[in-house]
Formats: sequence, structure tokens, C-alpha cells
Amino acid sequence: MSQPFGNMDTTFESFLQELPEDYQAWAVEFRAFCRSCKIKTPEQLMQVVMNYCGIDAVLRDTAGHLTLLEERISDTAIHKRLKACVPWVKTLLSRMRGETFQPVLEGRLRFL
Repeated sequence: MSQPFGNMDTTFESFLQELPEDYQAWAVEFRAFCRSCKIKTPEQLMQVVMNYCGIDAVLRDTAGHLTLLEERISDTAIHKRLKACVPWVKTLLSRMRGETFQPVLEGRLRFL
């Protein structure tokens, strides 16, 4: 079984350093992070996004990892949170990659 993603290692910490300084404010602005019941911070929401999209874990595994660390959360709740993150992630990518990345963002968001 893989390790829960809550133990922040240096890889995730260095990833956070590469994000724009106001990525947490954008999470609130784009309504990706609305309330802090199960997922407490925008940083933890980014961990969920990277667990699902970055290391390609399934929804149930992502929910299980978060349940081990915080509170019980269903895979359906994770799915709803991830759907709400799409505008936020698109904005982060466009700000970080600039105009060269714009054609990729016009369609559906695909993580490779």
C-alpha cells in the first residue's frame, strides 16, 4: 500500500514553492476551496489534486488517504471537490506557463 500523502515530504514542499504566492487566495476566489470541513486548507486541497492527478491514484484511494489523516470523506465528495478545482488549476497553469500553454487549456483539462 502506498503511503498517505499527508506527510509532507521535500518533493511536495518544493512543488509548493514553485506555485504563485497567491495560489491559496485563488483557490478561494475560484471557489475551489469554499469551506474547511473535511479538507482544511487550500494546501491540503492541492495535495488531493496532486494525489489524484499527479500520481494517478483512483478516487477511492485518494479518499482513503485523506480519511487516514483527517476525517472520513467519500470518493464522491473528493470527485465534487476535484470538479470545483478545474478553473483554479487552469488559472494556475496559465499563470505559471504563460501564453505558450494557452491552447492546451482551451479544451478539457488533461493531466499527462
